[in-house]
Amino acid sequence: MPLTFPEVVDHSLFPTGPFRWRIGTRVLPRDRWLQPDDARTADLAEKAALIAVRPEEMTGWMAGSAAAGAEVLALVESALSDRGLSPAPDGDHPIDRAGRSVQEDLCLLERQGSDWILTAGSVCFPTRWTLRTKLGGSLSAIHAPVPRYADEIGARVDRFFDRMAAGSLVWRPNWSIVGDPSRRLDPGDAGTVVAPTDPGRELFMRVERQSLRRLVDHDAIVFAIRIHVWPLRDVVDHIPRSALATALETMPIDVAEYKSLDVVRAALVRWLRHL
Repeated sequence: MPLTFPEVVDHSLFPTGPFRWRIGTRVLPRDRWLQPDDARTADLAEKAALIAVRPEEMTGWMAGSAAAGAEVLALVESALSDRGLSPAPDGDHPIDRAGRSVQEDLCLLERQGSDWILTAGSVCFPTRWTLRTKLGGSLSAIHAPVPRYADEIGARVDRFFDRMAAGSLVWRPNWSIVGDPSRRLDPGDAGTVVAPTDPGRELFMRVERQSLRRLVDHDAIVFAIRIHVWPLRDVVDHIPRSALATALETMPIDVAEYKSLDVVRAALVRWLRHL
């Protein structure tokens, strides 16, 4: 069976207090870095089909990234071997083969001067962004569309990356509420429902289980993103509903628009408050 919400999110998604972007990482044991489950075969088949049709949108790399990419691939192969699983047989770049082997999307960030640059990636299941528009960008450039990122958290994220020790591994969740359960949401896919009549069935909790792993042999970090999607009705019994309602109510309008929640949150809050 695919992983359930409690199996993926073991702490609150909705901190109390005024809205602000948070790094909010937790230490992650190495044997929990990847999350293969019963959906692996279907997810890898979907990845392979997307790459076959639109390879330039799903994978990309810069010259010189193969060495660090090979370290990522070795980590993936080791993690899969520990679970009795095999990697994909081939790929056009180490990050391509690594990405075809796991349900996670993979982004390789290498330190160049004072910046962390996205030098390679395999991204089949993004949440309304594309790899080709981010490749070669710094952390600040990658997050330029995110409201308040530069002022509230940009410098802290850069420092966090700088201070990660070789071999360290952490994770954080990122949530959104969408109207489309598809793993891949392209830019322009709002993924929301206008005025839902049954939010529990028409809306979905989409969680990005994001992990950061500092490589040992290269000045680089691999950012892994595992997408999980559940009908909202399957999630509300496992969360503090009032905390989610408050998070929606207090979310600044520019952030709500960025998350495509501005047109749905009033109906969703009413539903949560009256469950």
